[in-house]
Amino acid sequence: MAQRRSHQKSRHGCLECKRRRVKCDESRPVCANCARRQTDCEYDSSGPLRWMTDEPSRSPRPLSDRQQAPPSPDFSLFGQFRSNNSSNNGEAPLPPLNLSDLELMLQWVNATSMVMSRGQHTDKIWRTYVPEEGVSHPFLMHGILALSAVHIARTRARRAFADNGQPGRDYLQIAVSHHNQALALFREQLDDINPTNGKAMFAFASITVLYAFGFPRTPDPGSTAVGDLVQAFVLVRGVQYVLTQAMNTLFEDRAWAPLREITEYDPTLPLEARPAIEQLHMANETCTRQDPILHDSSLYQEAIDHLADLIAAVKGGLGFFVACRWAIKLQPAFVDRIRDRRPLALAILAHWCALVARLQDVWFGIEWGTRVAQEIWYVLDDNWRPLIHGCMEQIFGEQYLMIER
Repeated sequence: MAQRRSHQKSRHGCLECKRRRVKCDESRPVCANCARRQTDCEYDSSGPLRWMTDEPSRSPRPLSDRQQAPPSPDFSLFGQFRSNNSSNNGEAPLPPLNLSDLELMLQWVNATSMVMSRGQHTDKIWRTYVPEEGVSHPFLMHGILALSAVHIARTRARRAFADNGQPGRDYLQIAVSHHNQALALFREQLDDINPTNGKAMFAFASITVLYAFGFPRTPDPGSTAVGDLVQAFVLVRGVQYVLTQAMNTLFEDRAWAPLREITEYDPTLPLEARPAIEQLHMANETCTRQDPILHDSSLYQEAIDHLADLIAAVKGGLGFFVACRWAIKLQPAFVDRIRDRRPLALAILAHWCALVARLQDVWFGIEWGTRVAQEIWYVLDDNWRPLIHGCMEQIFGEQYLMIER
């Protein structure tokens, strides 16, 4: 009598194979029989999984084999996980990961948001609450990614090739792409700033200011450093309207309230800065005596007073946005004087550039300081250059002292 051939009994086959009383290979999510017959393949979810209940082989491998070749995990369990709203056999369609955007968001959380913050009391707002608003307002999210890309481009060494041998990312090009998309969406809502979009509008307007100053300028044949800075000033003054309109919505949210708090500082002008401010006042008085009709003494007086207040604020620990406040406070007529290259207006501007170049939280300040101050030095003649001697020494150090000698 022939011996009966032994076989492994199928204990956990699908319901269709059990109904048909055929052996099931227990492949999940669809066994071979059901796949061949194109029938629905379902398993009894209450039953145990095969790899949890099968007994070990009666002829175990040597210990060394088990150590060298551990059993591979059985991922068939995940075939049972389906969403009620999913399609395509349980696979919801998702776009591939955008690693560039993920890198930029990490940059925002770890570094760029701190540039926007005025201290620990506003850190969480820029690091956490602003990106949350960006999820609902794409123009803000694009703005976040744009500024982060500029920050990377200005602070990291340029990578000619990535780790995989491919050319590295052009972060400035990425920044331009994100910012162009942001502006297009932002303009659509400029005429309707309301409690729903107010916080996002405020955040984006603030980000735009830093983007305008932070994006590196490539000198064009028809442009000048002073002209580029004047354009940035005009932008800041225009953005101030958006900030004022959107600020009203911040009063309704206690989490965002610290943004409207004004950091206190000692308004007393530091001793080391007093001689320079006094020189500017004396130059203003001299110009008034020489041309009392055309020279607007009060206009220059106001700009010098704002400069003195700015110096005191920076001495008190305030950062770049207080320097932007100086541009906001300037009268349009004084900005016109800068654009027209009036000597006293340029001398006052040179002191602002020297101050920005010294700010520790600004990774682009030195560029504005060197470009604009150098241009001002060439525009002014020997009668006006003594007014900016201290500024040039602060920015260029021994290099300037050698020229003066």
